Amino acid sequence: MNKALLFCGLLYTDNDFRNRAISELVDMYGEIASYSKTLSFNQFSDYYNAEFGEGISREWILFAEEIGLEHLYEKKLNTCSIENKFKNEQKRMVNIDPGIITLNNLQLLTTKNFAHRIYLGEGIYCELTMLFSKSGVRYLEWTYPDYKTKEAEEFFIESRKKLKKQ
Repeated sequence: MNKALLFCGLLYTDNDFRNRAISELVDMYGEIASYSKTLSFNQFSDYYNAEFGEGISREWILFAEEIGLEHLYEKKLNTCSIENKFKNEQKRMVNIDPGIITLNNLQLLTTKNFAHRIYLGEGIYCELTMLFSKSGVRYLEWTYPDYKTKEAEEFFIESRKKLKKQ
C-alpha cells in the first residue's frame, strides 16, 4: 500500500461552525495529528465572499492515521455531506477540502473539473498540487496562492515528516 495521510483545508468565518465541522471530521477520520496556523483567506481571493462574507479564515488539519488510496473520492463526498449539514439559508458555513500527503506529493480532491484534474468517480476529481523532494517543495502552475505561503509550506513539510516516521 502507498503511504498517505489525509488532511482537510477549512474555510470559515464562524469558529463555532469550524469546531462543529472538526468534531464531525474527527468522528469520521479519527485523531488530528496537527493544525496549521490560521491565515486570512481574503488576502488571496474574494472567490468565496458572496457565500461566506468577508473575514474568511483558512486553516488545515492533518489526521494521524494513514489511509488507503483505493476510494479517495469518498473522502470528498463525506466532506460535502458535512458542509451540507451546516448550511444556513443555502450557504455553507464551512468549506472543507480534503486532500492527501504522500512522500512524493500533495493532492487535492474537488468537485470541479478542469484540464489538469483526473476523474476519480462519483463527480470527484483529483489535482496534483505540490511536489516534495529532498530540496523542498515545488509548486505547479495551478497551485492555489494560499498553498504557496510559508505557513502552508511549513505545515505540509512537517506533515510529510510525520508520514515518513510512520
